[in-house]
Amino acid sequence: MGVFRTGAWYDSAYTDRYQIPSNIITHVDVPFGNFHEHFITQSFQPFAEFEWHPLPKLVVTAGIKAADYKMSLNQYQDGKTVGCLGGVTTTYPASAGIWGGAPECIGGAAFVSHSINYNNWLPTLTAGAIACGEHGRSTGQFAEGSVIPPSNVFDFPGGNVVSPPKPTIAKTYQIGSVLQQDRWTLDVDAYYVHFQNGYQNYTDPATLEPVFVATGPSNTKGIEAEGNVALGHGFTIYANASAGSAKYASGKNYPNGGLWVANTPGNIEGLSVLWQHRNWDVGLTYKRVGQYYNDNGSLTYLINGIKIPYPVDQAITIRPFELTNVFVNYTIKNTSYLRGTKIQLAVNNLADSHNIVGITPAIAATAAAPFVANGGDLLNLLPGRSVTLTMTGGYAPRR
Repeated sequence: MGVFRTGAWYDSAYTDRYQIPSNIITHVDVPFGNFHEHFITQSFQPFAEFEWHPLPKLVVTAGIKAADYKMSLNQYQDGKTVGCLGGVTTTYPASAGIWGGAPECIGGAAFVSHSINYNNWLPTLTAGAIACGEHGRSTGQFAEGSVIPPSNVFDFPGGNVVSPPKPTIAKTYQIGSVLQQDRWTLDVDAYYVHFQNGYQNYTDPATLEPVFVATGPSNTKGIEAEGNVALGHGFTIYANASAGSAKYASGKNYPNGGLWVANTPGNIEGLSVLWQHRNWDVGLTYKRVGQYYNDNGSLTYLINGIKIPYPVDQAITIRPFELTNVFVNYTIKNTSYLRGTKIQLAVNNLADSHNIVGITPAIAATAAAPFVANGGDLLNLLPGRSVTLTMTGGYAPRR
């Protein structure tokens, strides 16, 4: 009647990370670094699912996964992130030379420890049917996923994080169809995703450190399509497009309700023309990213008598931009001793565009939250044109 599957995934990682300013001339480190932390992350994810075949051309798969994450951190005294941990902050005197004015800590705890466990049960349900003879398939799916907060939510002065953010839970609904013929393929799908326990980070202009704030739930929905056509003589055209929205849920406790989620374009289009003949692979790819928004710091709102910071969303408009790349590859094949050797020439950003793709404002949000361009704003631009030549060697003696 079907197939039962089960399994488990386990992962463990140890990290020792630090940042210590150093004099590039004398190679002398400042005795008190910007941050230093040890942390261990462990993930255990068992799952089970059953693939049921109630009809010859219908498959229904139901499953569940337990996503369990554990994080243990030791954050040491530093001069920038968690601070002195109960000690007294001072600065090195001017007589310290290059490090005069650098932070110093007297007393306090050597480190602060945090340990946290995140666990979620994540179900999934998929139904797929073969249609249009053997050339098409339609599928509907529901699934839940989770993303745990990053370790730097504990990067707070004194390490006093009483209530860290909960994992972000995504509930996804999707329906779509795939059609395939001898020379072309086409697939179209529509999706709706509800994100719970959302949060986002913005860069503090004063410290250039990320600050995490709650956002409230959000909804992402849209439609997307892609197709591939083999024209013959080695030529292929591939195209894709998507259109949709990603906005925060409305409600009396959500000051940003109805506003766009930062960095989520309303549409994306892509087109590629590819040519393949014997040892040659040549292609031109074009991508257009539609308008999206950046936020502008955060404001404090009084919700149910509690002061809660909320991001100022849809504050900065990032206009659409385009990117075109070209590549030419030559691969040695057949019976040569060097078969597998590949020579690749790539030109990225052929038009040498320098569009603005992100802005960190120098002036934080106000009650009205208007954004006015300032000479101190930090601009992220598309990297300019670049040319790359790569050769990968291969050696394959004849049998």
